[in-house]
Amino acid sequence: MEDCKYKLSIIVPMYNAEQYIGSCLNSIIESDLPKDKYEVIIINDGSKDNGPAIAKEYVSKYENFIYLEQENQGQSVARNNGIRKSYGEYVWCVDADDKVDSSLNCLLQLLAEFHVDIMAFQLKQVTESGDYLSIECSQPNVKHNCIMKGSDAIISGYRPSSVCALVIRKQLMIDNSLFFKKGITHQDVELSYKLFAHAGDVYFSDIKPYIYIKHPNSTTTSIKPEKRKKRLLDDIVIIESFKDLSKKFEESDPKMAKTIINHVRDLNFGIVHYLYNNKKELSPLGITNSILEELQTKHLYPLKGPYKTWKHRVMSFLLNKEFLLK
Repeated sequence: MEDCKYKLSIIVPMYNAEQYIGSCLNSIIESDLPKDKYEVIIINDGSKDNGPAIAKEYVSKYENFIYLEQENQGQSVARNNGIRKSYGEYVWCVDADDKVDSSLNCLLQLLAEFHVDIMAFQLKQVTESGDYLSIECSQPNVKHNCIMKGSDAIISGYRPSSVCALVIRKQLMIDNSLFFKKGITHQDVELSYKLFAHAGDVYFSDIKPYIYIKHPNSTTTSIKPEKRKKRLLDDIVIIESFKDLSKKFEESDPKMAKTIINHVRDLNFGIVHYLYNNKKELSPLGITNSILEELQTKHLYPLKGPYKTWKHRVMSFLLNKEFLLK
């Protein structure tokens, strides 16, 4: 995309983020990113608080800030709309309740040096008060600090995680019609795996430009029954998506296609194993039966394998005894 106005478009979806949006945007402004190299696109996803007014104040002050709004349709739609409206060569999704590090120019330098389709890095997780918790998205199975093909990353053992740990060439998304799937819980997992499958050159860096803030009331920590059921059903949607992805590469890259199918088997096994481990909680709520019925409808249960280890083979044999799950 030679006619790009910016090197980087930072996509910030926002829903009832009044408490956090100012801190998020300030972290971008106060970073060492050259102002003429990036834009910030804030997408209001039908907020009911004062967040939109705060965001509009920033837009009025900074020429490289853009404000969009939509009826509440979820983070996936907001991100997609922001990406489509962006003018950057690369896009980076930043959540409104997180921050970025002050040293970001190194990210632009890496992009300028290597010209990859995807730049992957790590996230630093902290508490709301800034205390260090952990490093996320380290991808230990994949070689770091060198250029490789996206397919080789998958074959090496890339495991999809937060899209906030990726800076993505926008044209990769446009050319392959790869955007966030609406309404599913793990939208990042579904998209990032597909992006790597379609990518040319990729790069895994050890830099940590993203600060993931662990909020006590985060929706990711919810254990409500309806949330647990939806997550499991959404995981089945992702499995179906990855099965289609594997079929797409059966002829052009059979090794990657096989790797994806093995990953599908692992995800499938994980769902059934989760039902077994949590049967005392899930079965009385009717969740176990609902998930098993959906798995059976999709021909994902009983588990079929083959599995690499004898432990998985034995466990899958036991998990196929439906009465053990209830």
